[in-house]
Amino acid sequence: MPRRLLALLALVATVAVLACNTPPAAPALTDPKDILVKSIESLANLKTATIKGTFGGSINAAEMGNFDLSTVKIDLAIDVPAKKTRITVDAPTLMGTNVDVIVADGNVYMKVVGPMAAFLGADASGKYTKTAADTGSVPDEASDPTKAIAELRAGLDKLPKAPEKLADERCGDQDCYHVRIAMTGADLATLGGGSDIGNVSLEVWTRKNDLRPAKITFALDAGTQGNVTGTFDITYDSGVNISAPPADQIAPD
Repeated sequence: MPRRLLALLALVATVAVLACNTPPAAPALTDPKDILVKSIESLANLKTATIKGTFGGSINAAEMGNFDLSTVKIDLAIDVPAKKTRITVDAPTLMGTNVDVIVADGNVYMKVVGPMAAFLGADASGKYTKTAADTGSVPDEASDPTKAIAELRAGLDKLPKAPEKLADERCGDQDCYHVRIAMTGADLATLGGGSDIGNVSLEVWTRKNDLRPAKITFALDAGTQGNVTGTFDITYDSGVNISAPPADQIAPD
């Protein structure tokens, strides 16, 4: 038998063995409630995550006037094993406000630049204020994930309009499920929402390979108070470096 034919037969046999030993792919999810619940369940073993948020629209803050939200950005980094978190908010059109909050080593460090510093109780000199992190009692939902998931599913069941599964999409280099929750002001009223709130929608893109949420968007029609949109892109298990600020950047007690 020619050597090339022997080699081809060996290759085919190898592929066949690998195919037989490869576990079958998980069945595709079709129930939007299942997709949302499993998205939350997938975060149980979360180690690190980064979230980048952008906004659109504007809000009307009574005497303070109308604020454009299109320049507002939020960056969030989480390191679960190290119990560290950092949140930065850059909002130049909200009176030039910039907020930096760091949770590390059992303390919370907060720095606010702009006129909102006094309102938020921050140091006027632009340094970080330091307070002990609140390590009070853990909510039942946090200590009992099973209960939290059950309550989430019960909450989804109570919605006036059931979540809707849209066409699957690509999220960067991942295939994702796409689920939308959309409610009108009348729907919100049945849940105890304000009568001046118009349409609200929440959309979640969930990665098929590990069922973690890759992107979340929302849109809120607040009537005379404005219209707000937000987009949050999420990445996982990337390098996250969070540390307390240097001592010379911390305001004295």
